[in-house]
Amino acid sequence: MKILFILPGIGKKQGDRYLKSWLMEPLTIAVLSRLTPERFGKAFFDDRVEEVDYSSECDIVAITVEAYTAKRAYEIADKFRQRGKTVVMGGYHVTLCPEDALAHADAVLCGNAETIWAEMLGDIERNDFKSVYEGEPSMGYIIPDRSIYADKVKKYLPVSLVEVGRGCRHNCEFCSISSYYRGCYWHREIPDIIEEIKTCRHKIFFFVDDSIFSDKKFAKELFAEVAKLNITWTTQVTLDIARDEELLALMRKSGCELVLIGFESVSQANLLQMNKAWSSRLGERDMLVQRVHDAGISIYASFVFGFDDDCEDSFADVLAFSMKHSFFVAAFNHLLAFPGTETYSRFEREGRLESKKWWLADGYKYGTISFRPALLSPEELSMLCARYKRKFYGFGSIFKRIQPLFSRTGNWKLHVAYWLINILFHFEVDKRLGIPVGMNLDEAKK
Repeated sequence: MKILFILPGIGKKQGDRYLKSWLMEPLTIAVLSRLTPERFGKAFFDDRVEEVDYSSECDIVAITVEAYTAKRAYEIADKFRQRGKTVVMGGYHVTLCPEDALAHADAVLCGNAETIWAEMLGDIERNDFKSVYEGEPSMGYIIPDRSIYADKVKKYLPVSLVEVGRGCRHNCEFCSISSYYRGCYWHREIPDIIEEIKTCRHKIFFFVDDSIFSDKKFAKELFAEVAKLNITWTTQVTLDIARDEELLALMRKSGCELVLIGFESVSQANLLQMNKAWSSRLGERDMLVQRVHDAGISIYASFVFGFDDDCEDSFADVLAFSMKHSFFVAAFNHLLAFPGTETYSRFEREGRLESKKWWLADGYKYGTISFRPALLSPEELSMLCARYKRKFYGFGSIFKRIQPLFSRTGNWKLHVAYWLINILFHFEVDKRLGIPVGMNLDEAKK
């Protein structure tokens, strides 16, 4: 039997290419390919960079689904099922909202694939499979099979993605990761991680964990080994890691040049509402940011707007905070009510959802607000996110923020990355707005 893996795109405007900043290598597909028994043939279509060939010879179509890609995933799945193919779906959206996908799939895989993938494929091979498979937390795949997308690698950003662990020990209200993992964290074995790093083509790495420091003892042991490899890497962290100066020093020594920190808000009321007040105590935030910078590590700052204390002044406060600390880059995102999260449940109880299945709503576009904020209209929230992105990525801001970078690092690669990323984001702000979530308009035109 032959499996066709598909990574659906969010969507794109007619005649436009997929946004370059979204084109990271599809690590999930490489992991699934490694888990697939050798007796199965394999092929892969990346809907973001190529057209899906619905006439492809295959027996099983495996599609990984996120909330933003669900509509497109279901359109693709329906077309293959019309051709008699067996469609299976998985991913966090399917895990938290399985009934959503079951209307378009023959089988869904909830949870992690490692413990159940081969069993599910064997059941399909015997034509005796279940509609729902439940995977347990596990990371036993050793090294992902990146050869599955080797013919497309030039279209991806030149960054190697490596997974260290899964889950998070925090329980932020809006986070789908915490909703699934329930405050738990699992990690791979350090020798497996090091072996994978050595096999990767690109020598700039993104450790894709949502909270790599959930186990600080493990993290320190890992960084001691990574320091021997002479690589440059980045990852996602929470600001409270700056309370551990030994950890910051180990990160920098091991090649960490940049961290993505989810500040989410500078409003204490918002942080309390989202269950994230632990990230920095009152009056501590500036000091912790300075510690990260003093360690020689730059910050990609992520903010989310739409909580109940947010108004236009909130955007101005965040911009001032971001300029004060000369962040490498910053994200001005609107809140998303992901199904399965406490935020979604709260908005549903309060009658504030514009659509209970906003990810499938007709005409839904990237940047559309799917709920009614407390102090702003949905249209105002969307407009303010875009306006303040433009302010942060204006050329005056870009030139101003470059100066402190020279004192943090002499790594010329990071200086080049700063210009490339900031200029790319400068031109992508307006391109992101209005992207139709779902159907590929170029395909529909034919």
